[in-house]
This record gives sequence, structure tokens and C-alpha cells, in this order.
Amino acid sequence: MTTDVTATNGHHDGHVPRRSGRPRAAAKEVKPPAADGQGIYIQQAAQLVGATPVQLRAWEQQQLVTPSRTPSGYRVYSIADIERMQRIQSLTAGGVNAEGVRRILNGPGYSAGVPAALTAPSSQSRSIGSAIRDLRKERGLTLRDLSSSTGLSASYISSVERGAAAPSIASLQKIGAVFNTNVLGLMSESYEAPCSPLVRVHDRRVLDSDKGVRIEDLSTAGSNLEPLLFTFQPGCGSDGAISHEGEEFFYVMSGQLYLCLDGSDEYYLNPGDSMSYRSERAHEFGNPGDEPTTVLWINTPRTF
Repeated sequence: MTTDVTATNGHHDGHVPRRSGRPRAAAKEVKPPAADGQGIYIQQAAQLVGATPVQLRAWEQQQLVTPSRTPSGYRVYSIADIERMQRIQSLTAGGVNAEGVRRILNGPGYSAGVPAALTAPSSQSRSIGSAIRDLRKERGLTLRDLSSSTGLSASYISSVERGAAAPSIASLQKIGAVFNTNVLGLMSESYEAPCSPLVRVHDRRVLDSDKGVRIEDLSTAGSNLEPLLFTFQPGCGSDGAISHEGEEFFYVMSGQLYLCLDGSDEYYLNPGDSMSYRSERAHEFGNPGDEPTTVLWINTPRTF
């Protein structure tokens, strides 16, 4: 049975009052990374996220992120904090308020807002990064240009292009939209869908991300329907909100799926449950359980 949990529409304008006469001593937080290599100080953290130190302090005040402190009182951010704040930046850029961001980041299946089953970038990530860099250069775009078009920080895009960061489904969808391609187009080389109405299991295009998500393409050439078979490892999912033109339908075959629409409406689906909605609604999804989740997902027009 589907459990439909609809969040209350909490509002938080995220405004941080400006202090008058702010002590200049606060500038001491602008320091190089900790000598022990265990953390990053606020100025460098802000650069990595593509935000300002003021925004980072505001997110802390809103209890969206909680950096540790040195004995001297300086804020120190971990890699997990950086990834969390990149998601905060992306979500707020998409119009999600502070309460909606908090609910998404602290949803089931996530630890401190970061999927529990992340793995290190692999050759797959390096291949994706190279494809993005080639497309960007072909269009004559700078990192800042692409950042402006996607809402992703320039430092994050640079890390993806160099293969130093494994891109999420949400970030690939945003980047693909800029280049008139899709997630599958960025994740694989040239591919021609079968012309036959029948797709044999060995003819499927199968793509594994470094984010614990497997996508099996079940589509045939010439169709506006895009049937995909997703497998989400525990704690893994879109890793960010997605919105685009069209409609989508999905059916949970095994495991449990968490879906959040518009940053507030939450659903937990079990095997046999299905759902459909307009794709323009910001949607984030993931596996909140402790076993793999398999979902048959159909988009129209083709999205992935």
C-alpha cells in the first residue's frame, strides 16, 4: 500500500538580517585548508560550492548545514558538507525554500543529505566529463557560462569535466538540456535504438553511474515513449531535483521508492505501486531502504 505523506507548506524566506558594525575580526575565517587535511575553511568552501561566505553562514543559521569548529572557533567544512551545500545551492536556485530544502536533504535513505552509497569516480565519470567538456568547447562556452545556464557551480562542473567528481542524474539532466541532449546521451557514446518493436534483453543499452544508479534503455527507434528500467542501490537516487517538459509514469517492481514533488509533497511507494505526474513539477527520488529498488519508468517525450 502506498503511503502518501504530504508535507505542510512551511515557508522560510531565508533572509539573514544585516548586522551593523560587523567586527572585521570575522575575516580571520579566510584561511587555507586545515593542515591535517581533514577540513576546508569557509572561503575555500564557498568557492567550491559557488556561493559566498555570507550564504554559507545563512545556511548554517537556517540549520541546513552544520560545519565543525576548530578550537579557535573557525568553521571547518568536510567533503560531505561541500556536497550537501552544492545540493542546497541547486535546490534554492530552483525555487525551493529553506524548509523544503531541509526536508529533501534530511529525507530517508540519506545521511546528512548525502547518499550513503556514493562511490569514487571511475572511468565512467571521466568519460562523461570529457563529453561535457567537448560539448562546452564546441559551443564556445566558458565554465561560468555553463554554470549560469544550469545553476551548478563552475567549480563543480570543472570537477565533473576532470573526472574528479561523479555527476548526479539531476546535474546531468541540467547540463544535457543546455546541449540539446539527455542523460543517456552524456553517459554513452553513439547508440541507435533497435528498429524492431521487440527489444531482446541482450540488446538493451545498460548504463551504470558512479552514484549507485543503473539505467537500462528499453526503447525502440521512432517512439516518443521512453521506457527505462532503473535500479537504485540503497541510499541512492537522483541526488537533486529535476524538472523538464512532459509527463512520466513509473511502476515499482521491487524495493521501496521515495519521491518528493515540488520540495514538499512526499510519497513512499512499495512493490506494485505506481504513479504519474507532469514532469514540469520539480521531482527528486531515491531508495530509502536497505535493499536495491527496481522501477519501470516511462517518460514522454524522451528525457533521459
